[in-house]
Formats: sequence, C-alpha cells, structure tokens
Amino acid sequence: MFRVINDYLSKVQLFVSQDIYDKMNTLLKDNKKIAKYSINVSFNNYIVDITLKKFSVEVASQEFKAFSQAMEYEYSSMYVRYNEGDRVRYRFVTTKEDKKAIYMDVIFS
Repeated sequence: MFRVINDYLSKVQLFVSQDIYDKMNTLLKDNKKIAKYSINVSFNNYIVDITLKKFSVEVASQEFKAFSQAMEYEYSSMYVRYNEGDRVRYRFVTTKEDKKAIYMDVIFS
C-alpha cells in the first residue's frame, strides 16, 4: 500500500496552509485522550506527533479515524498504517478535485 501512496503523491500537488494547521490544532487541543501533541511542517508535509494519555492500538485507530474524517477532502483520501511497537504511524493523503493535496504522517504513542 505504501507504493500506492508514493505513486499517488507523485501525481498531486502538495500544499500547506495556516488554515489547515489551525484546524488540526483545534481538533487536537481539546481532545481529552491526548496528553500532548506537536504539529510540524517539512517540505509541504505535516508531521503530527500525538502522545495519548493511555496508549493502545485500538485507541490510536479510533483517534486517527476521527481526525482523518475531520481533515479529509471530498475528492480522495487514503492512508496506510504501520504498527511500530509502542507507537502507530499513519501516512495520510487527502486531495481536492483540482489535485491539490495535503499529506501528513500522524504518529501516536
């Protein structure tokens, strides 16, 4: 699946914006299951590092699904999950109809 995402990323135009950053910040700051988080931008990619108060793969999955549904565009969205021991990493891309896309690594620990 990661090859599909890499191929897809080569066909869209990645962008970042303050509006997207603000939306992520709003979604995460009031979440009672999150102990702390950070949002960084690197080369038109977001890196969202989330520390849960009580980590489990199940809670990470639930939180990611809620987060991605709130962030996704109507045209296309896809993700792949990697279980990495005591953390879970999601590679997530969502695209507008004009092929402008946001890409993020969302890491839960």
